[in-house]
Amino acid sequence: MSARLLIDLNKIRENAIAVNNVCRGAGISVAAVTKMHRADPNICRAILSSGIGILADSRLQNLEKIAELNCEKWLIRQPAVSECGDAVRLADVSLNSEIAVIRALDYEAGKAGRTHGVILMFDLGDLREGYFYEDDILSAAEETLILKNIKLCGIGTNLSCYGGVQPDHGNLSRLVSIAESIRNEFGVMLEYVSGGFSTSYSLIHKGDMPEGIDNLRIGDTVLIGRDDITRETLPYLHDDCFVLECEIIEIKEKPSVPVGTIGLASLNRTVTFEDKGIRKRAICSVGRQDTDTDMVPLDSGASVMEASSDHLLIDITDSTVGYRVGDTIKLKLEYASAMRAFTSDYVSKEYI
Repeated sequence: MSARLLIDLNKIRENAIAVNNVCRGAGISVAAVTKMHRADPNICRAILSSGIGILADSRLQNLEKIAELNCEKWLIRQPAVSECGDAVRLADVSLNSEIAVIRALDYEAGKAGRTHGVILMFDLGDLREGYFYEDDILSAAEETLILKNIKLCGIGTNLSCYGGVQPDHGNLSRLVSIAESIRNEFGVMLEYVSGGFSTSYSLIHKGDMPEGIDNLRIGDTVLIGRDDITRETLPYLHDDCFVLECEIIEIKEKPSVPVGTIGLASLNRTVTFEDKGIRKRAICSVGRQDTDTDMVPLDSGASVMEASSDHLLIDITDSTVGYRVGDTIKLKLEYASAMRAFTSDYVSKEYI
């Protein structure tokens, strides 16, 4: 293949150790989110070797791939009713916000002779999944506690995904308060108060994480090594765990602005251009069907320009490397580009 993804398992493990240590110091457990790499078993083993004991994914197909790994497994997207049998079989815990689904999980767990853990989701304003009013989540907790094959493990929230609402001491304190209300109202223990994912990790560094948040679902920070709020690399983490190596199929000097009437580009995109004069460009045999453009060439003199579905354009005007057709360029991947590379059958995977 003319494109391959290089995966550094040692760097991923070192990142996982570092993040786990920071969280443990704050009294917080880590559920390592594996959906970016489709629960790649080699990566999952590297993460588990760090001491993290929970793997979390949004897809049952991914959890199927790691069914034999000895750890707690979470399904972090509420299952469809039709998926509840597989959810009980593959996940120890699932995140839920509909009592009809929880009843279906109870039924399937009873058939399987198992107990299934549930974390009730509360919406703190990002407006994705979760109960929005405290009375509603209290009612859901009451109904959940009646079910014979379901264990109410805790409550959780999602922030920064749909609405971009940032976690802070105020909104996460509300989650802690609701957890206390459930404990006091029903006299139950809650194992987890899960305060979001990698964006919430930033609050630990700021000393702004409210007491009572005892779990985070972290993928991005472990895998990409960055602070998810500032998007800056954390100095104690690796940001090059995933590197895409792709082959150059054309090198030409061309204007930096297209010639003619400009409309929509491929994939219904609106593209803007800065006039930089004539530039030397390399085209690589990979595109948006395989990856995204949030990546940085390891050659500091090169820069990503744009991509169509099958072609990646890289400006090599300022590079000191004498590239030729047939050479390869390496690019450090961010979250979206790595996620797409893992879903592409056209990109081979190689472990370091």
